[in-house]
Amino acid sequence: MSPFTLEDLTAMVAEIAGAEAARALSEQPADAPFTSLGFDSMAVIELAERIQERYGVPIPDEAVHDLRTVRRTLDYVNGRAAVAAADGGR
Repeated sequence: MSPFTLEDLTAMVAEIAGAEAARALSEQPADAPFTSLGFDSMAVIELAERIQERYGVPIPDEAVHDLRTVRRTLDYVNGRAAVAAADGGR
């Protein structure tokens, strides 16, 4: 899998919450919480589901709470993808 980028995340946010939220995401610091975009817990769950579907990166229910910011989400997805690649996709 190629790295999960800010552009990938921004596109997903646009699908879930609209263009205004996507624009706000690109303008805020990477450590600002998604709640500053108006994301509630259901929006973060939707984001996790889309990431799993499109990128094949498993995000267990107990890990969804870790996806609180842009940086944490990018780090989590790319870290999990690297582990999967190192394990040979097992």
